[in-house]
Amino acid sequence: MKTVVKRIAFALVLLATASIFISLGLWQWARAGQLQDLRRELEAITKIAPVALNEIHAPQVPLDGAVVNRNVEVSGRYIAQFIARGQPGGEIEVALLDVSGSTRPGAILVAREVLTKSDLTLPGGEVKLVARLLPAQQEDYDPSARLTEASDDLVRISSALIEGQVQTPLYDGYLLLQSEESGGISSQLRVIPDQIAKPTVPGYYWQHIAYVVIWFLMAAVTLYLPFYQRKRTKLLASSSDRNEIERTK
Repeated sequence: MKTVVKRIAFALVLLATASIFISLGLWQWARAGQLQDLRRELEAITKIAPVALNEIHAPQVPLDGAVVNRNVEVSGRYIAQFIARGQPGGEIEVALLDVSGSTRPGAILVAREVLTKSDLTLPGGEVKLVARLLPAQQEDYDPSARLTEASDDLVRISSALIEGQVQTPLYDGYLLLQSEESGGISSQLRVIPDQIAKPTVPGYYWQHIAYVVIWFLMAAVTLYLPFYQRKRTKLLASSSDRNEIERTK
């Protein structure tokens, strides 16, 4: 009776363990599907025609993930200038745009151009921009960069870094400039290569698929172990019997 109970308990533990591995594999499969769906959604968003910034975003409001990567049109005047150090594409000129045509005053950071020289000039009048709306950067690209009275260096592109330095309410996120007009004339800029925000699902598609394979293999191995152990016991017993027979001859 005790042997039967032990076998049942062992089988239940075995099935529970295999079920956990299978559940983990199915979870990774779902994550891979979510990542693919999110990528398709983000790519579809980038193809939508530009919309006015103030129609989809407002100052002092967290950036809605549904509008991330949208192309927007916005007008205003530049009121401050910074340099984002250590960016993957090189140092970037970042300007603070005082947005016009809004019921609420506000300003937003604009990643304007890749720098190749030290002298920086901004249009002095009204500008019209077409840009991509991106979430604020979370990673510090140049830990040595400091925003002080003597330095306008930004460690990352984020309005959180300048909240104490400007009185105007700030928009969450920033604009990646695509085109700029000042006085009806297009600015000649070293435009930053266009990009879209990365999916919020961590990891890569094939990484999730690899985990699916691993967890399913673990489940298969777990279920196969009792059969392997039984087969191994039989082989050892058979080998022991043959050795015993040979010794008795």
